[in-house]
Amino acid sequence: MLKIKTSNLRPGIKLGKDIYSYDSQLLLTSGSTITQEHLDSFARRNIEEVFILDESPRMKPERDFEDVYQDALEVVNSFMVGAMLGSPLDFQEIDKTVDLLREQAFDAIDLFRQMRLMKNKGEYLFTHSINVSLLCILIGRWLKCDRNTIRELGIAGLLHDLGKVFIENDILNKPGKLTDQEYEKIKKHTVLGYNFICQNPDMNLEVANAALMHHERVDGSGYPSGLKGQLNFYAAVVAVADVYDAITSAHSYADKRSPYSAAEILWQESFGKLDARITKVFYDKITNFYVGNKVLLSNKKEGIVIYVDPFQPTRPIVMVEDEFYNLALDRSITIRDIID
Repeated sequence: MLKIKTSNLRPGIKLGKDIYSYDSQLLLTSGSTITQEHLDSFARRNIEEVFILDESPRMKPERDFEDVYQDALEVVNSFMVGAMLGSPLDFQEIDKTVDLLREQAFDAIDLFRQMRLMKNKGEYLFTHSINVSLLCILIGRWLKCDRNTIRELGIAGLLHDLGKVFIENDILNKPGKLTDQEYEKIKKHTVLGYNFICQNPDMNLEVANAALMHHERVDGSGYPSGLKGQLNFYAAVVAVADVYDAITSAHSYADKRSPYSAAEILWQESFGKLDARITKVFYDKITNFYVGNKVLLSNKKEGIVIYVDPFQPTRPIVMVEDEFYNLALDRSITIRDIID
């Protein structure tokens, strides 16, 4: 299934997902063959994008996502434990892993579901590194970066938290609020990771800088240096991916939150903290990929996301049996979780 601009559609293409109007009326069902009349209707209703069935020949990854993810977990575990013991990074193995992850990222709709299923398959530090790598690859594609830059963004994501292996586990996994002293120790992971990555003379400095600077913020409130102004590009991409995956993951000190909550936080952070251009691209894209997913609402009802308002993408219309909840109008209800 592909999402495509309606301006690029031609009669004869089959629709991949139901289309609903802003007032929750079913306009066209999945599997329908699009006609010129449909295209004219889309234009009148300002429907700019739809999902279509992808019936063209297409290269699929040779291996299942779960198999690739499990292998990636082993690689991440290996190089992180090795780093703790002082062993140099095996960049040939890291490159190979990122190439496999990049192949899996060809279908972002399924990718987000698969990532959710893998959340509890390994230690948080390991799964977080893989997820950030996958998200960096996607962001690179959405920003239309060249192939080599996308690959290096994937490597930057995979290595961004490497320095945490040098921090005591009782601090990393502490339930509850850190003391000021403990937080200062946590902040050192950026410098420790940077220094370790830089031991390899062939490593792109931008990848090392992403490990060093992914907690820096535009307004100077970040660390380790409190840099102010435009962020390093690789670090800025990793920062967005890092925040999103951290919010949507369970921790010893906090429960996971929904992708919609994460998107809203990212939007708020784009005003003075995160790179606004990168954050906007991510914010605009991410919520569209959850159309058709089953969600749990804050009123404990389960429903299907059927429409995303382009002006308020984190407040979609959700269909619960024969009822429609327009979250853009009813601000008292939020999406607690995605359950399918």
